[in-house]
Amino acid sequence: MRIIAGIHRGRKIKGPPSELARPTKDRIRESVFNIIAPEVPGSTVLDIFAGSGAYGLEALSRGAKSAAFVEKDETCASVLEENVHILALEDQVELIIKDAFDALELMGPGKKQFDLIFADPPYNINVIKKTLIMINHYDILNPTGLLIMEHSASEDIPDIEENVSILKQKTYGNIVVSIYQKQ
Repeated sequence: MRIIAGIHRGRKIKGPPSELARPTKDRIRESVFNIIAPEVPGSTVLDIFAGSGAYGLEALSRGAKSAAFVEKDETCASVLEENVHILALEDQVELIIKDAFDALELMGPGKKQFDLIFADPPYNINVIKKTLIMINHYDILNPTGLLIMEHSASEDIPDIEENVSILKQKTYGNIVVSIYQKQ
C-alpha cells in the first residue's frame, strides 16, 4: 500500500494482517480522492473502521488539517500508529482505540463535527445503515461535509437516511463507494 498524492506521495504504508482487515486498493482510493479533491485541503477528517488508516492518511497527505482514526482492533491500531509515525503526522492525528459506534456516541451532539468522514466497515455484517443512522443522530458531519462509505455491492444501503442522501455512487467490481451529503 502507498500514499497516492500530496506531500507523502509514493510513501509506503503498512497494512494490517490480512485476516484482520481488507485494505482498500490504491486505484479505488485514487478514484475516491479524484471525486472529493476540492473538499480535502484544510478539512477535518474522521476515518472510522480505520484499519491501516489509508483513507485518513491520504487525506492528510493531500492537505487535510487533522484526522481522527477509530479502530477497535489493537493489532490494526498498532499498525495505524506505526503508519502515522512513518509519515510523521502525530501532531495532526487522534487515534481512538474503541468500537466505532461507541466512539461515535462519545463524539455526540455538539462535541465534534467533521468535514470528511470515511467509513469502510467489514463487508456483509450489516452495519452500513447503523453507521448512517448514528452519524446523523450524533450530528458529526458538518453541514457542507461529505460521508464516504465503502461497502460490498451485495449490501443494501439506503439512498437517503434522515438528512443525508447519496451525492455520487461508484462501483468497482464487487465494491461500491457511496458518497453522501447533507440535504
